[in-house]
Amino acid sequence: MKLRRIVAAALSAAVCVLAAGGCSGGEKAQTASGTAAIDTTTTAKAEEKTAAETTTTTAAETDAPEDDTDMTADVKPVVLMVSFGTSYNDSRDKTIGAIENAVQEANPDKEVRRAFTSQIIIDKLKERDGLDIDNVDEAFARLEADGVKELIVQPTHVMSGYEYDDLIEVVKAQADKFDSVKVGAPLLTSDEDYTNVINAITVATEEFDDGETAIVFMGHGTEHPSNATYTTLQQKLIDAGKKPYCIGTVEAEPSIEDVVAFAKNFGYKRVVLEPLMVVAGDHANNDMAGDEEDSWKTILTNEGFEVVPVLRGLGEIEAVRDIYVEHVKNAQPLDAAANTAADAPAKTVADGTYSITVESGSSMFRVVDCQLTVANGEMTAVMTLSGTGYGKLYMGTAEEAANAAESDCIPFVENADGKYTYTVPVAALDTPVNCAAWSIKKEEWYDRELIFSSEGI
Repeated sequence: MKLRRIVAAALSAAVCVLAAGGCSGGEKAQTASGTAAIDTTTTAKAEEKTAAETTTTTAAETDAPEDDTDMTADVKPVVLMVSFGTSYNDSRDKTIGAIENAVQEANPDKEVRRAFTSQIIIDKLKERDGLDIDNVDEAFARLEADGVKELIVQPTHVMSGYEYDDLIEVVKAQADKFDSVKVGAPLLTSDEDYTNVINAITVATEEFDDGETAIVFMGHGTEHPSNATYTTLQQKLIDAGKKPYCIGTVEAEPSIEDVVAFAKNFGYKRVVLEPLMVVAGDHANNDMAGDEEDSWKTILTNEGFEVVPVLRGLGEIEAVRDIYVEHVKNAQPLDAAANTAADAPAKTVADGTYSITVESGSSMFRVVDCQLTVANGEMTAVMTLSGTGYGKLYMGTAEEAANAAESDCIPFVENADGKYTYTVPVAALDTPVNCAAWSIKKEEWYDRELIFSSEGI
């Protein structure tokens, strides 16, 4: 046993001597897992960083000593930074890399690691550049192999959309392998986040605010309920008096047509385009600033505007990086983090009353009118049904309704037209919620599933 330790130590010393030429001058050392450590000195060393990232060594390649010592005792807690990823190397270093470096500088007692969610980008970087980046599953396998016990997962996503949902599912499945798992919030989650992002982007673009220029930020857009984040951000910009700022999306609403209407309605002569995305990647370079006929630059130019594209990802703005650092600091246990992100779209709808549509999935329960009221983040709706067959409702399943107290049920109120209306709490928009309806004729509870749509907001 003692001889093996001596041999292992000698081999380790020899390796260090051979590698000494590449471990000086501020270049990055490798982590225990063999992946590159985050460069906390500067984001400008892109060439050194890219070279360091291409080296991957697994724990299995190390001949560990055979003794009873707990080799995980000195393993640092890890902050796993999870990004969608980009194949634009310069933007990746200025944005994702810069965020990771900021988090590392703020957490010297922890190791910062990287994972991407886009397998297409991971494969492209591997084939084109020889760059190895873990997907989320691979990152968790490496964490387990390295004996990591304390983990913070911090996404660099702008909002809690499908990518974030998928990440949470992976974290849930792997959580029992760690002593502690916390999750940081996406960029735009709380009211404070909106305020901080608005301050960050308006300060970064104040040179363009000349009274004749519309400053447009292009988001990705999604079918996920979190798409409401964009309209919430727009409303908060209006509330903050930031008149020239406009939010649009590539793949959802608000659209480029909304952007054109905004610029025309306010008489702007020039339009500055910036991505409302962490990186200035494919969407920014092509859909926003490209020369194709369907790019935003071309469309706005053809509408008579002077167009100035700015290829700067949000990650390049120091104040945005500070928000992610704060989210790591305030990371929450898994369940609490998931609930916070899930509630974010509902909590950030501006106060007011909106006429919306409600899908019920049943022709026997047809909502012909619905008025949604938002006050201090709480939502209620007055629904008007097409018929008068239901005496009361219960926000839950029919089984739950059968065992509920009468005071928990929601009775109808007849309006001036003789229709039955019901005032119900709304937990979330664009998400199926259970509703039980009591049939007056059959004296029985029936299950209904309602979706309160945000489309009209």
